[in-house]
Amino acid sequence: MPWLENETHEKVDSMPGPRYIKTHNSYEWVAHDPAVPCKYVYIARNPKDVCVSLWHHCKGFAAFNYDGPFQEFAELFLKGTVESSDWWEHVREFYQNKRDMNVLFMKYEDMHADGITAIKRLNDFCNLPPLSDEMATQVLNLSTFKSMKADPKSNYSWLDEVRKKDQAPFMRKGTVGDWSNYFTPELAARFDKKTEEMFADLDLDFSDKL
Repeated sequence: MPWLENETHEKVDSMPGPRYIKTHNSYEWVAHDPAVPCKYVYIARNPKDVCVSLWHHCKGFAAFNYDGPFQEFAELFLKGTVESSDWWEHVREFYQNKRDMNVLFMKYEDMHADGITAIKRLNDFCNLPPLSDEMATQVLNLSTFKSMKADPKSNYSWLDEVRKKDQAPFMRKGTVGDWSNYFTPELAARFDKKTEEMFADLDLDFSDKL
């Protein structure tokens, strides 16, 4: 599945339908034409886990030119001065969906808690043939973190040559709640406070409970 940011318009236009494309673009930078029946699947994750994951990501690629400690990076994350900008604004804009795009909003934690339901929701959203429980289980087994990490088509092993060899692999853990190994109680409280403030008017919960 190609990254929209890394492909030319010509290559994307030449892809046969239905076209599946991925992006980290913010809501305002996602192309939208009411005359074109696009569907958007948005997956959000707890901001503390996102911060930890992005820290490892930035340290792993020389292109970011970053090797700072986690506490320093967490401050940048709170300010929104990291890749893809402010996480809270990014999530808020897609959840509000003011352009009324056809968006399926999913949470990483929900996918971990009940993968079968998540798979069926995504399948139905894409108007694919109905999945039996057995078929959904097969999809689930093939899309586990362990399975994808071992699969060259999904583990980004082709980027190994441009990654720093002394850093964590591109696919690191894929767990829920690993942030607790990095955050101090004070830093966690600051993240939680910003989450509460930014989503106070939305029915959107990023508590740490599954």
